[in-house]
Amino acid sequence: MIRVVLADDEPIIIKGLRKLIDWEAFGMEIVGQADDGNELMQRIEELDPAIVISDISMPHRSGIDIIKEIKERGLPVKVIFISAYQEFSYARDAVAYGAVDYLVKPVVKRQLENVLEKALSLISLHHEEEKRKGKLRLLERKSRHEELQDALIQMTDGNLAPQSKAYRDMEAKLPGPYYSVALIEIDRLKDGQDRWNEKERKLIEFAIGNVLQEAITDAGIGFAFVKRGMHVVAASHDDPEGACALAEDARSKIETFLKLKASVAVSRAVGELAKLAEAYREAEHALQMKFFVGGGRVLRYVPPARDQSFSQELYERQWAVIRCMTTRTWEEAGDSLRQWLEIVRKETYGNRSLAVSACFSSVVFIFQELAKSGLQPTKHAMNKSELQSLLASFESFDEMGGAIMDMFRRVHEEIGAESGNKDKLVLAKVKQYIDEHYAEDLTLETMAGMVYMNPYYFSSFFKKHTKQNFKPYVTEVRMNHAARLLAHTDLMIYEVAEKVGYNNARHFSDMFKKQYGQLPNDYRQASRNNG
Repeated sequence: MIRVVLADDEPIIIKGLRKLIDWEAFGMEIVGQADDGNELMQRIEELDPAIVISDISMPHRSGIDIIKEIKERGLPVKVIFISAYQEFSYARDAVAYGAVDYLVKPVVKRQLENVLEKALSLISLHHEEEKRKGKLRLLERKSRHEELQDALIQMTDGNLAPQSKAYRDMEAKLPGPYYSVALIEIDRLKDGQDRWNEKERKLIEFAIGNVLQEAITDAGIGFAFVKRGMHVVAASHDDPEGACALAEDARSKIETFLKLKASVAVSRAVGELAKLAEAYREAEHALQMKFFVGGGRVLRYVPPARDQSFSQELYERQWAVIRCMTTRTWEEAGDSLRQWLEIVRKETYGNRSLAVSACFSSVVFIFQELAKSGLQPTKHAMNKSELQSLLASFESFDEMGGAIMDMFRRVHEEIGAESGNKDKLVLAKVKQYIDEHYAEDLTLETMAGMVYMNPYYFSSFFKKHTKQNFKPYVTEVRMNHAARLLAHTDLMIYEVAEKVGYNNARHFSDMFKKQYGQLPNDYRQASRNNG
């Protein structure tokens, strides 16, 4: 309803105006009245009317005084004056000052209705004009915001030229002397109830943007923007350690106001605006730390593990897992798996993709070695595509490690439960013994005695299950270990030969070339050039 205030020093006039027309039919409501000019101004301030119908000549303040003050204060009030006949010229002057119109006493119903329709039309035009101006202001703000966001995206990509106007503007807005970048990611809920629909997701993104706007941009610390679907903060601060305090404040506000757990990955402070792209890359790396330490916290940048071949310790631990899977209890196998996982964690710390890749490669290697012994793991475990997708789906290293432990526990149970595994377990035991004692003098007779077989029967048994004779198999194992020593150590050739069971370095070199097509030194050089 449109609010109306009536003013006249004659109560009978006000009473008459109230009854003259059906105000509600016009969408109007009389919210107050006044007896003099001062009281009218007070009612305008208190009641915020859209229309005032007032006698032009009242005590304390005239109609001209009232309309002048309304104009000076920019109040959106439409004024209609009532005047006596002898005040006609005075009322006409009031129209020149901005009154909608004037009515001569006694007021005629039809004339009042016409003037009110005119006032309604002016109010509608005013609203449309305000709406248009509001849209223009919104478009201008949106345009400035998009320009700023585009500049920040280019700057964090390293594509904003220092001589450009956008870069100079950014220098003025981010005075330094230190700069940092933070990435904000909402953590998944443990109960899985975070499967928001598209509308909910947009509302959450909007809410996060508002929190960051208030905490960062409005506070004059820096700017919050969205890049590749991720909320990003580019900040300027006086203290090189200020980045972490800023990140913790943003994380805390998101949790407090939105009741959402968030991880905030923050770069180290850089001393030049031009290095904001470097800081952004550090924040991206820092976000990977969530995989190792968990979410709901500030994640500081730690230089990631180097993406290269793994240590001999990891290789040996894989073989320990294989041995335990075929000849030991689950408790022993589980301990061995946990040790292997800790080595993977240590060597890939800070690099999620490398951790997933290392676990995938190791699991496949272990399954393949078990299969060589005739111990076929579950079909699900052997499906490389499913395995890779499964390992990549986990939010943390601990979750991934737990799934791997469960997988191997089922395999261990299958190996023990499957009828017909007797020969396979015997063969696995033989292979594991060879892998542990390849540097010793291994004979067919020794191995046959270890598994309580006649040497001739053992030879047939071994070839039947491995498709190889015993002696070539031992040589192959020795050469494989020699190849790893050549690639990953600086041992002399004669030292490598001794470690794999050869007292004669020349004989070792001949056997190695027969196996790999290269002399040991050539193999070492080639493997390091390729690495």
